[in-house]
Amino acid sequence: MQKLDIRICPVAESDISQIAKLENMYFSEPWSEISLKKSLNKENYCFVCAKTGLKVVAYASMYVVKPEGYICNIVVHEDYRNMGIATNIINKIIQYSQKMNLEILTLEVRESNIKAVNLYKKHDFECVGIRKNFYTNPTENAYIMTRFLNNN
Repeated sequence: MQKLDIRICPVAESDISQIAKLENMYFSEPWSEISLKKSLNKENYCFVCAKTGLKVVAYASMYVVKPEGYICNIVVHEDYRNMGIATNIINKIIQYSQKMNLEILTLEVRESNIKAVNLYKKHDFECVGIRKNFYTNPTENAYIMTRFLNNN
């Protein structure tokens, strides 16, 4: 099997249409291409993606209100899962957050998404609460997971 050259990099405007496709494939309430473009150009958002060549195979977005970072979305195309891409993206977000002197990172994840919950736990996120009926299509509770950053 050929090893893929996957790199983690900031999202460019030229990547947005591919990211919108990932949104539509994997989220019940996807961000529109217009919303993604508007957010990309805002100072308080951070977008990173994983690419092989020009193909976007994963991405994450984070909204920053100092001293907190809220991870909005992380998605990896199913053909590229179990290759460490999500781990590399999370590590990049953590590095960025520490550079920005953020104190916490937080996110919501479907209760049924055990693989994602375990991935976040592996990166020192802990479940700090539940949002009842947070998700739709289907209706489901969300775990609120938070990582407390040590910026000393």
